[in-house]
Amino acid sequence: MNAPQAPSPTRSALLSGNGAALVLVVAWGMNFPLIEQLLGHWDILSTTLSRQVIGATLLVMLLWVRTRRFPIHRALPWRRMAILGFAGPFCASLLTTLAVFSAGSVAVAIVYAMAPLVAAVVARMFFAIPSSRGVIIGIALAVTGGLVVKIHEFSNASVTGGEGFMLLALVGWTWHSIAAQRWLKGFSQTEIAAYTILPGSVLLTVTVFIAWASGLVTLHAPLTNTTISLAVAIGVVPIALGNLMWHVGVNRLGVTPMALWGNLVPVAAIGLAVWFGTIPQPAQIAGGLIILAGVVYAQITSLRHP
Repeated sequence: MNAPQAPSPTRSALLSGNGAALVLVVAWGMNFPLIEQLLGHWDILSTTLSRQVIGATLLVMLLWVRTRRFPIHRALPWRRMAILGFAGPFCASLLTTLAVFSAGSVAVAIVYAMAPLVAAVVARMFFAIPSSRGVIIGIALAVTGGLVVKIHEFSNASVTGGEGFMLLALVGWTWHSIAAQRWLKGFSQTEIAAYTILPGSVLLTVTVFIAWASGLVTLHAPLTNTTISLAVAIGVVPIALGNLMWHVGVNRLGVTPMALWGNLVPVAAIGLAVWFGTIPQPAQIAGGLIILAGVVYAQITSLRHP
């Protein structure tokens, strides 16, 4: 028996989904330079925890304003929300931090370039969602482009085994993204974003507190105008806005096409660096064009062969 074919997005869904993806790329592209600045003042766990808690708080407040009632109540599917929060925001943030700590940012960025392939495999294995020929070619282009963007840094990368943490983070985030659309069907995308990041941030807060109270880690997070501004900016734009746009895009396009767009995040980060005077490498420009070609090709074929 053949697996059911994934529904092709309509033109209106493509328009709104791609709009969300563009905002996502810019929002998540801001994540890297802002975090790098904050890490100059705070430790890794404080930086990770602050952005999740601020993002969750903002999304809950947004829901409160939109629904005109406090959005946290007993009738919510708390068990499913806890599982989604653990698999997504909690595991993705914690495992990514462990990956950067043990393998270095260069190696992690190279593994992250495999995100579209990981998304396709997870969608097939756990949810029986097949990939069309156009999406498979788009994945190949996006992965190739993602590696080309980082090719000038390959000499600085070394295999330590910590790269596996990043791979697990991608698996958890992809599973959470698809499951959230199914388990929380009928909820708005704002609700899905808030109700998944909220339990994830609570779990992360408890974990960090236990690690700090037991003496396993030392937290260093001095509060100044600079650090507060950076923490709020990261929580508002990359986390709250970025996660919301991710769920909107997954709902409209699917998780694998959004992962294709995700490979443009380093390119957006490079673009922000250019704004501050950094000259991009030719390989970075070429890689971004290859990724964009993969995104466009996958969507054109989905319209031609629904």
